[in-house]
Order: sequence, then structure tokens, then C-alpha cells
Amino acid sequence: MINIYAPTNDKPDDVKDAFYECLDKTYGEYPKHDVKIVIGDANAQVGREGFFRPIIGKESLHSVTKDGLRLVTCAAVRGMAINSTYFARKDIRTHTWMHPNGETCNQIDHVLVDGRHFSHVLDVRTFRGPNIHSDHYLVVSNIRARLSTVADSRTQRPLRFNIQRFSAEGVTDEYRQKLDERIRGINVDDNFNNLWESIHGAVSTAAREVIGTSQR
Repeated sequence: MINIYAPTNDKPDDVKDAFYECLDKTYGEYPKHDVKIVIGDANAQVGREGFFRPIIGKESLHSVTKDGLRLVTCAAVRGMAINSTYFARKDIRTHTWMHPNGETCNQIDHVLVDGRHFSHVLDVRTFRGPNIHSDHYLVVSNIRARLSTVADSRTQRPLRFNIQRFSAEGVTDEYRQKLDERIRGINVDDNFNNLWESIHGAVSTAAREVIGTSQR
């Protein structure tokens, strides 16, 4: 989660450029496989322009502004989507900030996510009721992580021997013969640790050869 507070509209362009350079650098420092979500006060009105539709959706309240274009450009460069302008809501569920005049409301707080994980964000909406002692409304995003497990030595289930095969005729005698052959080759004069490893290996090898294994 990367929480942002972008420069306000009255700040000079060099300050805004420095902010987005810092955001881009911070975003790039995290591993590619991480689910990266940018949230906060972007102080930017995002438009509905068709050219940017894959990035911004079509549910913004505004036309794109210069500051909004900075945000859209940053998202495009990093392959992000601005999820807060993707969900259809009534205006009162989309406004995120009220002007000091008490009448004008804007949508300037946003939620952005890596495009590969776009489906993780299920909803974004504003709650006007809670008193958070701010001229901003509470913005809530419903996120569901869909994680995949990569099989490796730490996550794979251990192999189990098919011990049910011992009930078959002749299997027990075959196992005893195989184990006896393996045990005869062990150096009994070896130190305890090596001797134990040899015996354990003999038992496991004989079992695999006779009854096999399965992963449950």
C-alpha cells in the first residue's frame, strides 16, 4: 500500500513534477510480483476521455485537468488502473472533497492498482456519514486478494508410502528381501549419524521400490 498526498492545484509545476518522480521511483522499488495499491489524496480530477479508457474507466465526475493528466500519465507508465473512476455510483457516493464554500464537491481522492491485479478491487465508494474531522469524505475500497501458491520444497506435501499394498500377497516378503539387501551394504563401523542416515535411506529406498509412494 502506497499512501499519497499530492501537491494542491496552487503549487508550482516543478513541485508537482518532483512529487510524481518520487511516486514513480517508490513504486518501482517494490518487487513486480507484489500487489501494489496506491491510495490517497491525489488532488487531481480524472476525466472520461476515451483515449484513456483502459486506465480511467468512464465513471469520473469531471473532465481531465492538468493535474489529472499527470496522475493518468503516471498510471499509464506503470501499468496501473485508476479504480476509483470505474464504478458507477450516485454523485454523493463519488464526491471525495468539499470546497470551503460548502457547495462545490470534487472527486480528487483515488485508488490505483497494478493492472495485472485489477480484478482484486471489487468496489470503491464514498461514505459521507462518518465524522472524520476533515473536508474530505471517507473513501472505502473493497479489495479481495487472489493469491496463487507456488509449489516448492516448502509448500509441497510430503510423499507417503502406499502401505495398503502390504496386505497384498507376497509384498511383505519382497519388502523384507529388498531391505535385507540394502542393510547388508551398510558399514556398521560408521559414526552414529552416518549409520542412522544409511539405515533411514535403506528403509525408504526399499519401500519405494516395492510399494511406491503417493502425494496426498
